[in-house]
Amino acid sequence: AEGVAGGGGGHTVGPGAVERIIQAQALHNMALVFSNNLNRYKEALAHEKKAYAIYRLVLGESHTFTVNSSHFLRRFTEQAVDQSTKQRKFDIDQNLIAAASGRMHLTKGKLPVEAATNGMDSSEGLNGLTAEKKKKKKKKKAGK
Repeated sequence: AEGVAGGGGGHTVGPGAVERIIQAQALHNMALVFSNNLNRYKEALAHEKKAYAIYRLVLGESHTFTVNSSHFLRRFTEQAVDQSTKQRKFDIDQNLIAAASGRMHLTKGKLPVEAATNGMDSSEGLNGLTAEKKKKKKKKKAGK
């Protein structure tokens, strides 16, 4: 067995452990790139979770690498939640602006206002749609 340097109190690891620690370091470095360079915090979090799992398994919870990874997990989680919250708020604001200006766009499978009103003038709104349906029903009844 070989010893691994670091804050693990001389923690001894078995065969293949060095390769696993190198793998964890690569995952951690990828997480840093996703976070610091690309602002893609969900991806950063996913990579750091894998790195943390390896550090914990191979080096134990009290090792410096594991503890540092735990701190990065918290940081990436906070950043991912913050980014998601801001994106959700932005999407809501954009939909409100579009609705106020009378031009809704397709979002997550919802129909735009133009499709829901069958091309009617936006000032008629859904009341115009209801009136149009009533006219069609009257024509059908009159035709019978």
